[in-house]
Amino acid sequence: MDSVTVEGRAAAELLARKTSLAQTATDALYADMPELTTRYGAVGRERCLEDIRYTIDHLIPAIDLTQPSMFTAYVGWLDDLLRARNVSTREVIRSLELIEQAVRNELAPDEANVVASFLRAGLDSLGAVRREG
Repeated sequence: MDSVTVEGRAAAELLARKTSLAQTATDALYADMPELTTRYGAVGRERCLEDIRYTIDHLIPAIDLTQPSMFTAYVGWLDDLLRARNVSTREVIRSLELIEQAVRNELAPDEANVVASFLRAGLDSLGAVRREG
């Protein structure tokens, strides 16, 4: 009998809960940074929700394959893309922090810790390269 790793369980839970996690993180981001509503409007909020879902989509295989570098490469690409669209690194950082918070509220502690370690790797990669914005 094959045993499922904590990474495999965490990836499966992220996949199953992606929509609710993305909605929770987006709601928290807009509550935390109310100026985003003025700046981006309703369309911006929808794009934010979409971007957070995509972030979770990229987090899932990185965790399942235990390859943090897959996720950190995505985070770097995402930050570059969003900065080109006048979205600050600070907003990217805060969204990753809020994904972690949502995960800690919805997943089992061992699974949440695995996810958090990958999110922290993404955050560290942003902090190591860009302290501004």
